[in-house]
Amino acid sequence: MAEEYAIAMDIGTSGLRAQAIDLSDNSTISTTVTLRHPIPGANVMDHLHFAVNVGLEQAHQLIIEAANKVVDQLGIDKSKVVRFAVCGNPIQMSLFQNIEIRDLAYWGTNAMERLNITPPKRNAQRLKPGDVDLDINPDADVFIPPAIKHEIGADALAMLVKSGVVDKEGIYLVSDFGTNAEIALVIDGEIFSCSAAAGPAMEGQAIERGMLASPGAICDVTADGDNWVNKVLNSDLKVVAGDTMNVSAGEVITPRDNDTQAKGITGTGVISAYSLGTEQDIISIPDIKTPNNKLNLQDGVYLSEKDMVEIGKALGAFRAAHITLCVEAGIDLDDIDAVYMAGASGFYVDPLKSLTVGQIPACSWDIYQIGNTSLLMARDIVENPDLLDELQEVADGMQGNHITLATSEIFEKIYGLELAVCEQNMPLWKYDEWLESYGYGNLPEVEDDPEIHRLYDSDIPDIGINGLSIIEEVGTKLEAKIDGCINCKACENECPENALKIEDGVATIRSDFCNGSACFRCERICPEKVFLYEKMFYIQGEESVSL
Repeated sequence: MAEEYAIAMDIGTSGLRAQAIDLSDNSTISTTVTLRHPIPGANVMDHLHFAVNVGLEQAHQLIIEAANKVVDQLGIDKSKVVRFAVCGNPIQMSLFQNIEIRDLAYWGTNAMERLNITPPKRNAQRLKPGDVDLDINPDADVFIPPAIKHEIGADALAMLVKSGVVDKEGIYLVSDFGTNAEIALVIDGEIFSCSAAAGPAMEGQAIERGMLASPGAICDVTADGDNWVNKVLNSDLKVVAGDTMNVSAGEVITPRDNDTQAKGITGTGVISAYSLGTEQDIISIPDIKTPNNKLNLQDGVYLSEKDMVEIGKALGAFRAAHITLCVEAGIDLDDIDAVYMAGASGFYVDPLKSLTVGQIPACSWDIYQIGNTSLLMARDIVENPDLLDELQEVADGMQGNHITLATSEIFEKIYGLELAVCEQNMPLWKYDEWLESYGYGNLPEVEDDPEIHRLYDSDIPDIGINGLSIIEEVGTKLEAKIDGCINCKACENECPENALKIEDGVATIRSDFCNGSACFRCERICPEKVFLYEKMFYIQGEESVSL
C-alpha cells in the first residue's frame, strides 16, 4: 500500500491544533499548535465582528493561511494527504468554509428577514481542498462535522459524543473550557446549551505574563506550607515540578530538578493561583496582599491585580452560565449527577480548585477530565470516514435548547452579582441572598471529597513519533492608507499589544497580536478621527513579524 496520510485539525478561539496521522496503522506522526489565532480579537465575538465588518473573505483567508502554515509544520508530504477533518465552533467552521456568518451575529427572525440573511444548514459535508483554498493534495477529502443547530456547533457535538452523555440517563454538565466556553446541560438526552464568552484569561491571554497551554507554561500551583510549588508543562506537554517559591517575596525556596523554564502562565495556572491565593488570604479580590501587589511565581512570571480582575470576570461567566442553564431547565445545581471537563483548560486545571472558584459547580461530586474532544473527534473522522454520516444522524436526533446569554435576563442578573464579587469584593453570602431573592435557588456547599477521573496524561494524549512543534508567528498583515493621517503616531503608541505601526499615513497591523473589537484604542485615540479599523485589509502571504 502506498503511503497515505490524514490530518485532524481543531480550530479554537485562541489558536489551531493539528495532528498528522499515518493511515497504514493510524499512528500519530506529529502534532503542531499555534500560540495565537490569526484573526484579530480576544474572543469569538471579536472574530465574528471582524468577519462582518471588515470582511468574510478576509477572515477566511486569514484562517486558511494559518491552517496551511500548520499543515506545512506537520512535516509530511502534502501530496500524500488523502483525508482532512476539521472541528470547531460554528463561527470558526463558517470562517473556514467561507459561508454565511451573519446569522450568528444577529439574533431573531425579524433581523434575519430585514437583512435578507438565509442561514446555512451547517450539516456534515465532504469537500475538496480547492473549495476552501487548502494547500494539500487536491484530490483529498475534506470532512466537515455537523452542528446540532446553527448555535450548537461541531465542537459542542464533539464534547457530547466523546463524553458519552447523550446516550445515558441522568443529568450531566459538560463544558469545553476556553476563551469561548461551550457548556451543555444534558437531562436524559435533552440538551440545554450556551456559549459563555468567558474571556481570554481562560487561555492565559489578557494576562500580563499569560500564554496558551504549551511548553513553558505554568499550568498549576500547589501549597508547600506557606510556599508555592509551580507546575510547568515541558516540551512534551507533560506536567513537571518547577521552583518552590515564596510568592510574596519572589524568592526561590527550593529550585526545580529539571531544565524546564517557565515562560508564562496559562489559564489553568491562573485559576489555581486565584484559588490558592484566596485560601491563604494573600488575595482579597481585587487586591493582592504582597509588597509589590503581585503573586511572584518563577523565572520572572507573575500575576497582577489587573490579572485577578480578568480571571474573576471569566470565572463569573461560568458560574452565571451554570445557574442560567439550571433555571432554564427547571433543576437545581445539586441535581447534576456528573461533570465533564473538556479542552486544555478543563484538562490541566485542578478540579478541586475549580470547585472553590466557580469554574464548575461547587457541588460537583463526580468529575471527568476528558481532554481535547474537538481534536479527538476530527481524528476519529479521518480514521473512519463513515463516522461523518453517523454523527449527522446523532445531530439530527438531538433535542437542542440553546440559550443566548447575551439576551438572557436571567444571565444578566446573575452576572451582575459576579461583577460585584470580583470588582467590589461583595461577599458570597450577600450574592446568595440576591440569588434567592430572584428565585434562582442558593449557591451549593463545596463538595469536599469528589471522585475525579482523569482519562489521559495530557489533553493531546499522543503527540506522535516526531513530537510537538509550535508556531509562534501565525499572523499576517492588515494594511490601510489612512486619509487625513497627520503621522502623530498616537494610535501606534496607544496599542497595548504593539501590534500596530504607522508610517507615512499607512497603518500596518499584525493580525494575531491585535485585540480587534475588544480594544479599538487605535480608533479612539486618533486626534483627527480618521483611523477606521474597518478599512484595514488583508495582505495575502505577507508576514508581519517585524511589527
